[in-house]
Amino acid sequence: MYSPYEIVSKSALPALRSMIARRLREDYHLTQQQVADKLGVTQASVSNYGRRTRGVMMNLETDPTIAKAADRIAASLSAGEADQRDIMQAMTEVCDYIRINHLMCTLHEELEPGFPTEGCSACDGALSFKDSGKLKILAGG
Repeated sequence: MYSPYEIVSKSALPALRSMIARRLREDYHLTQQQVADKLGVTQASVSNYGRRTRGVMMNLETDPTIAKAADRIAASLSAGEADQRDIMQAMTEVCDYIRINHLMCTLHEELEPGFPTEGCSACDGALSFKDSGKLKILAGG
């Protein structure tokens, strides 16, 4: 059984990084190593994004909200003024958007045939720090 967070980390996040890397390479003419340094990945990962052998399990370009977010993240990274925490927060928000809007359901069905994605609400859950008291209830404490 795949958790939504496993699918995010293995599919959605690499797809988002690929989008950002492509923008940094094509729009801002950064080298693979410069892109890798900005994204905190290896140069080989950036090469794989470019050859479309990594970060391709999900096509996020078709979602205008995600495309705009990738544009903004790439612009911020290329300007050299980006705070890593802000970039991390923006990428996390995009991953949350992907999860909350059920953009992974089709992929989940492909990865785990027979899993009942229809009516599934696993991706809906959100527990903020303010609600951390709920964890005690969920854990039986």
